[in-house]
Amino acid sequence: MEQPPTYLMLATPRSGSTLLGQGLQATGLAGEPREFFGHKLAFWMERWRTPTLPAYAARLVRARATPNGVFGAKLLYRQLLHLETLARQDPDLAELPLADVLARLFPNLHLIWITRDDKIRQAISWHKARQTGVWGQDQGTETVKLGAAWRHGEAPLLPGELAFDFDGIAALLHQAETEDAAIARFLSESGSDVFKVVYEAFAPRYEETVFDLLRWMGIEPPPDLTLPNPRTVKLADDRTDEWVERFRELQSAAQTG
Repeated sequence: MEQPPTYLMLATPRSGSTLLGQGLQATGLAGEPREFFGHKLAFWMERWRTPTLPAYAARLVRARATPNGVFGAKLLYRQLLHLETLARQDPDLAELPLADVLARLFPNLHLIWITRDDKIRQAISWHKARQTGVWGQDQGTETVKLGAAWRHGEAPLLPGELAFDFDGIAALLHQAETEDAAIARFLSESGSDVFKVVYEAFAPRYEETVFDLLRWMGIEPPPDLTLPNPRTVKLADDRTDEWVERFRELQSAAQTG
């Protein structure tokens, strides 16, 4: 019997990865792709008594796969680097290329890359989320998801206190571009077949993209399967548009000056 597919979604912050993950989870056929290698990694390794990366990955697949055996996870670029650091501490993984490490940890692995063309909007969204601590809001509720900075004791600003910061946004723009380029290099060097999702094309084709992804992994969605509307509310607003224009003006002035 063929091993059910596993997949890793590689992303940078504010690239649409949460939206894509919610869509895949909503199918009931594609696991629960969350940041299992994020800031709670050490906590879960200890709680599950899985002191090595292979042991943790195996337990994770068993615990978080859907009934059809499919497992998925999201990896932000820095989480990918941390995973590699842990792998180098394991004698069986230490000398393997990173792509081979991932394939060893996750059988029948498929790699997904979600990226965003408009990096300025991505950087502004990232900047606003870091200021307010609000990283997402569910449809029809006041529930927010608080970012790591808030969990680590850095009190966020209230929404009314958002402050435009050209240097701060520029730094995040550079980080988004650098990390996205690093993901692209890794995927190219891995030689793996990759499903690339571009946020600007994905957002208006939410259900179609999710179903295309399922089929790419060899999972045929039932004919009557429809997805509920995305839970996540788009946080961009008029202020975002104003900041985009303002940033571009200042960026252009800095380049010509």
